[in-house]
Amino acid sequence: MAEPAAARPLTSIESMRICLIAIGRYHNDPRACTLARSLARVGNDVVVVAVGSAPTATGADGVEVRFIPSRYPQGGSRYGKALLRRAQPGFVRRRILRRKLAAAAIEVGADIYCPTTPALVPVARAAAEATDAAVARDPRWPEAGPHDLVRLAPHQPQRSVSPAGPGGPYLTPADRREGSTPEPGRHRGRRIALCYRKTDTNPGKYLEAALIRAGVTVDLHTDSLDWSTLTPTTDAVVFVEGPYPALTIRGRRLPIPTVFWVHHGEHHVPTNLRLVERYGAQAVLLAHSWHLAHRFPVPVHRFTFGVAPELVDASVPWAQRRYTVAMVGGQLRRSGGTYQRRQRLVADLERSLGEERTAFVSDVTAREMAEIYANAQMIINEGGTRHYPITMRVLEAIGSGAVLITDDLPGTDLIVPRDQYVVLEEDVAAQVQRLLRTPEELEHMTAVARDHALQHHTYDHRVDDLLDIIDHLDQPPPPPTHAARSPLATLIDDDVEVQRIAGFGLPDLATELPTREVWDGEQRLARLDPGTMEAIAIGPGGASDLSRALAAARRFIYASGQVAAVSDFVTRERPDATLQHRDGLLRVDLNAESYRVLPHEREATT
Repeated sequence: MAEPAAARPLTSIESMRICLIAIGRYHNDPRACTLARSLARVGNDVVVVAVGSAPTATGADGVEVRFIPSRYPQGGSRYGKALLRRAQPGFVRRRILRRKLAAAAIEVGADIYCPTTPALVPVARAAAEATDAAVARDPRWPEAGPHDLVRLAPHQPQRSVSPAGPGGPYLTPADRREGSTPEPGRHRGRRIALCYRKTDTNPGKYLEAALIRAGVTVDLHTDSLDWSTLTPTTDAVVFVEGPYPALTIRGRRLPIPTVFWVHHGEHHVPTNLRLVERYGAQAVLLAHSWHLAHRFPVPVHRFTFGVAPELVDASVPWAQRRYTVAMVGGQLRRSGGTYQRRQRLVADLERSLGEERTAFVSDVTAREMAEIYANAQMIINEGGTRHYPITMRVLEAIGSGAVLITDDLPGTDLIVPRDQYVVLEEDVAAQVQRLLRTPEELEHMTAVARDHALQHHTYDHRVDDLLDIIDHLDQPPPPPTHAARSPLATLIDDDVEVQRIAGFGLPDLATELPTREVWDGEQRLARLDPGTMEAIAIGPGGASDLSRALAAARRFIYASGQVAAVSDFVTRERPDATLQHRDGLLRVDLNAESYRVLPHEREATT
């Protein structure tokens, strides 16, 4: 067996200096303020450059805010500079303001520039180009050229590093390990408490199977973890991200090495930050989106998905496979939404090849997916627009002996050599027809890619990395940082996935829940359309238009005031909701579809 990569820091580094660039009224923008607080809370040095007239100041959250006046030129009388300002065309004012923002951002001298809107990406890019820094943007926004952190981080790990220090060299350019075939039972005598909500799609089950093959004793916790019940010989506690609700934690945390495997990108970061604290994790294992390492308070190690040998099947000869192209995924035929491009690709391929030669399906089991892929010559991997995930599909396709046709996902070439997969083109139908002209080359590609994956990227290899990381953990988990909370704030905090809340009659809620976006519901009431707010919280002061406020809730409603009226409204208008009364508080679960296990499904996952 090849030697594991040592879990040693790539380099020592001080906290990253991050410049958040904002426009408009920064202090009235919960989204921007929450992002700045989040970056500072984990230990980064954060400076906000925003438009406004207030002086530079550092708040209690440790975030320095430098305001840039929006008017230019400054001052002047009615017939002087003020007249010149009024005569300026709008595009001139905007150009001047962007230049001023970029100049102020350059003065910060940041390692990372973070725009808060798509329109500010060019400003962040200009600042990054002047300082050889990187731009951290939402992947849905325009790219930031050669300084784009999404593209840079996979091959330059130093561009995004946790304030607690870097992780090991796993799956980085420094990872030069030779291929190997891990031996069964090689870790006999080790004991792991594995904690995850066990569903058919959670990759934790493949890690569990690999641990057992390696001889590790696995104590499984699928709904909650009580620290007091752990065996004293437990080597480590491993949490795996999974559908919500998050696992319940009981008892005082024991001094046992603890790690958290995260396998979602930007849209789950706020929740996963809260889970790092709840679980007491000393390290994060990040499956992809490695540009996010600076967002976490503990070292981040690269820990992608693997080939699950108990699942994939490559026994059907490539030339005899039934389907030319296949893909198992969500929203393949839904109109609009996050996966519009995916829907177009599916329609184009079915029209070009015929439905009998394609297999595009949703809502199937892992075993059914494996059967489809075992009979597919090519597999499409299109990840949507929310983030850049190296999905499980990448290694499922290669492990099944199919040609992988994938989005150009940053870092994929660190797992699969570039000549062993094909980058997805916009005209995928023409691309597939072109590829079919060279079947011998494709068959050779699949054999080489599968052999490489089996030598480097099975879940058995991931077990070796996991235990190496655990054996080199040397820092305590970050201490809890939340302030005192009211009973209602505590109730909301139990639903760790809730991020965006409109509060009514709750002036202190934003302070009590600093990692959430808390909006003043009364100020936004006239603009709250039905189902547009993740959660609604009704405090003792109540809402002036309770029906309108409650109708805006998409997932949860919480109440410490107007409780009877809220209960009546929900019973009448949302009969499928689940109501829970507790010590004068009300929690309403609207049972909306999302990345979660609904209450009636919970028993099947434990």
